[in-house]
Amino acid sequence: MLTKTSSSAEAVGISPEQRERLIRVWGSCCEALQKVVTDLRITQDELKFAGLYFNRLGQSGMFPSLLAVGLAMTSMRVTEGNGGTPGNLEGPYYIANAPVRPDGVLLEKEPGPDTRFLELSGVVRDAKTGKPVDNVELDFWNADENGIYDHVGHHLRGRVFTKADGQYHVRDIVPKDYSEHDTDPIGELFQAMGRHNRRAAHIHLKVRKPGYQSLTTQLYMPDGDYLDDDYVEGAVVPELVVKFEDNAANQREISAKFDISIVAEPA
Repeated sequence: MLTKTSSSAEAVGISPEQRERLIRVWGSCCEALQKVVTDLRITQDELKFAGLYFNRLGQSGMFPSLLAVGLAMTSMRVTEGNGGTPGNLEGPYYIANAPVRPDGVLLEKEPGPDTRFLELSGVVRDAKTGKPVDNVELDFWNADENGIYDHVGHHLRGRVFTKADGQYHVRDIVPKDYSEHDTDPIGELFQAMGRHNRRAAHIHLKVRKPGYQSLTTQLYMPDGDYLDDDYVEGAVVPELVVKFEDNAANQREISAKFDISIVAEPA
């Protein structure tokens, strides 16, 4: 005879193992939040206010984004840490199957007159052996000099492959930081706290090679204004900040190095 708990679990389509995991997560969350309620003496009115806010958040479709803002990087580091280049969020603006760029040039449009061009290069290595890895797919995308992503075409998007010596090279621009959630409940929360909602300027990257674990990460610009104050908790770490080499002859031309370390799949 099925118990009420097990029949309820089956009704929502979860396995006994998933049910036990859910019970543990729920219990731990309640315990942690009950301590917050106790320590800060949260009132019934405040709980009701929070409930109404979470209703609006859910209706907006932004609840997953708020969880990512506060918890995703912590989750990633305790569940995916593997000794290679640190991972980072994919974000909402990835477009699959970007064009392959044999010459490494990601630009499809003429940028503005104050745009700085970026020659980004490095070596992809095996995390365990340190040996260069050839024919690794590197899938780049980033915002432009105004902090805007191309959602129609593939400007500042593209894929390149490493050479026999593990080297890669792309010609990009130095992206600008940008704000998100200006008109949604996440922005409402940040405004209420007196906080900004800007991302530190970054370049997104996916790294793929058969036999290796896929990597999704973000490369941060070293002269960005929000390196120490990105609104995504824990997103910016020193290992993901690229190194600029200024060009004395042309300040609009920047060179940068960033080596990548990838982890082989278990045998």
